[in-house]
Amino acid sequence: MIIERRVSGLLILATLGAALFLALLPLPDALSAIRPAIYAATVLFWVLMQPMSFGLIAAWCCGILIDVIYGTPFGEHGLALAVAGYAVIRMRELLWTFPVWQQSVLLLPVFVLYEFVLFWIDGVAGAEVNQWWRWLPVLTTAVIWPFWASILERIAEFEVG
Repeated sequence: MIIERRVSGLLILATLGAALFLALLPLPDALSAIRPAIYAATVLFWVLMQPMSFGLIAAWCCGILIDVIYGTPFGEHGLALAVAGYAVIRMRELLWTFPVWQQSVLLLPVFVLYEFVLFWIDGVAGAEVNQWWRWLPVLTTAVIWPFWASILERIAEFEVG
């Protein structure tokens, strides 16, 4: 498990870059509505697995990057990722004891919290917030978590080796 070992910052940046690429990949409208929050899942994975080198400030900075790219209100994704990252930090010891497929069930409320912060800020900012399909990425992110976390862990183990 990569919790005990330090992973290079370059690997973390590379996986975040890959996740950002997947998040920005254009999809048809029907698929775009169910697109998992792969970038947020990647950030939360590193908050969970590398607590000494990737914490709340790194999560907040990753969110600010998304705000700049998407053109959302400045700090929206930064706050959402920092709040979700804090929830992951509080649950870290519990999450480490479960296999990755059970972690997705435990992380479902964290993904809901992430989306709720985005929903709340959009409502305060006056954006359209009454779309029910806005919550679909929460489910798809929880569904892909076991696969994505396993891929990231294998990459990290290969690098640490």
